[in-house]
Amino acid sequence: MEELAKKIQSMTLTRTDVEIAEYILAHLSTIGFQTSTTLAEAIGVSDTSVIRFIRKLGFKGYSEFRSEMNARVAKQIAQAHKDLSPGEKYAKSLEKLNPSNLINDVSRYTLENLQRTYSQMDQDTVERIVDILLKSDRKYIAGFRGTACCAQYMASKLLFLTPHVVPVVHGDATAVENILDITQHDCLFLYSFPKYSEINRALMDIARENGAKIILMTDRHTSPLASKADVVVLAQVEGLGFTNSYVAPLSLSEVILLAMSDRRDVTRTVRFKRIDTVMDKEHLY
Repeated sequence: MEELAKKIQSMTLTRTDVEIAEYILAHLSTIGFQTSTTLAEAIGVSDTSVIRFIRKLGFKGYSEFRSEMNARVAKQIAQAHKDLSPGEKYAKSLEKLNPSNLINDVSRYTLENLQRTYSQMDQDTVERIVDILLKSDRKYIAGFRGTACCAQYMASKLLFLTPHVVPVVHGDATAVENILDITQHDCLFLYSFPKYSEINRALMDIARENGAKIILMTDRHTSPLASKADVVVLAQVEGLGFTNSYVAPLSLSEVILLAMSDRRDVTRTVRFKRIDTVMDKEHLY
């Protein structure tokens, strides 16, 4: 379904289009079972709006769209039949929980976020991200306020695997100063979730103008920043309280780091041996 998401990212969307797009992307596995009327009712828009949006996507009509969605889902089911996906494994764990208190409620939300996140993730996307990171000279890892924890984690672990990692975690003028010299040989890895800070847009514009690759981790393909990125990876951050939950983006970050370490055996490098020697000598554990 990645090509559908890319198509939507490249489109200029009205507010109604965004509502329809978000619903479709959130219900890819079941959208083929809905008529245009039931879909319109579920979203709260008119039949005409749905049909108009489907044609914007390049389909002749809703019938063709519906058939295509069912065919894609059938193909995915066939491919995943032999083994449980990470999302399905989390779903199995979820069934055992009894949401009768705060601990169970938080656990439920966390597992649901992980399930939804991993159901939208694929290995090809991970490999594309790893390719960009390995080929880039400098890696700018940015995230502000709540997402600063994600950026700091990613930057600190990435620095263990490769040099020239630049964390950008303060949402002020220093962020612009840090990234202003980014080049076509570098990349920007940005974490951005609601509410999307305007400084994220400014940093992406600078990176794009300078020819750098952009990796965006966000919550939906219709994020206002998605169209500016070379690679978009989705992580769900819904929380029970007043703040987002960053368990899912941190988990995806770990996947990317593990994939990168698998491609580059850091234990055989001079860099690793020097780091290990200093860490051991200074007891920096």
